[in-house]
Amino acid sequence: MSASREFVVRVGERELVARVTASDPPVVIVDGVAHEVTAIAGGRSHVRVQGETAQRIVNLDGQGLPTSAAIGGVAVALDVRTAQAAARDAALAAGRTGGAGGGLVKAPMPGRVVRVLVSAGQSVERGTPLVIVEAMKMENELLATTAGVVKAVHVGEGVAVDAGQALVELDPS
Repeated sequence: MSASREFVVRVGERELVARVTASDPPVVIVDGVAHEVTAIAGGRSHVRVQGETAQRIVNLDGQGLPTSAAIGGVAVALDVRTAQAAARDAALAAGRTGGAGGGLVKAPMPGRVVRVLVSAGQSVERGTPLVIVEAMKMENELLATTAGVVKAVHVGEGVAVDAGQALVELDPS
């Protein structure tokens, strides 16, 4: 079995998962459909569904990541990130917004609590770091969504957490 890398590809509002095999030639599996990839000159590749003749031209950036594709004669922009980077970005975005409304800060994804930075009764300002959760080998600092007083800390250091699990509860001021 060959190694593979996983990517998240955004095409407009659609988000797709692409897995690239280390086979020769490489095969890209996009949402369960296998595609053959043939490198051509100028930082481009031809991509076609296995067994079909229609091709798409994919333009690459200097680091080998696709930036655009010509599909049916129409060029579309691609935003491609590794699955790890996409998960990290989602966790950071959830951390900036607290992962929930109001004063409840929840885990944005499964992980492990590395550090608890506050305690019950402590006053915090909006944006104060509350908890650091490690997920997919990345540390994600989760922030207070509002100024207030820490009402409860629901986790301790070293504890495994599930996505959506309550971590810290704030009493907004």
